[in-house]
Amino acid sequence: MAEREESTLDVIRHLKRREPYASFRIVMTSGDHYVIEDPDALAIATSQVHYYPRSGMGIHLRLNQIAAVEELGEKKSA
Repeated sequence: MAEREESTLDVIRHLKRREPYASFRIVMTSGDHYVIEDPDALAIATSQVHYYPRSGMGIHLRLNQIAAVEELGEKKSA
């Protein structure tokens, strides 16, 4: 039986929940990129991801416009 490839949404959920938390980057097809530093400020919906950083306005990212999700390796203690 072939392994099922993780969806972009699955990857984001996994990175949001991992312990200890480490920041990650979401890269859009437009070339814009967003570093997710606070997992509590990230909301995941069916077709969008919403991020509300402490500095700045909320960011609404459509899943079909996400090109990549990159781990950054900067781990924070829980």
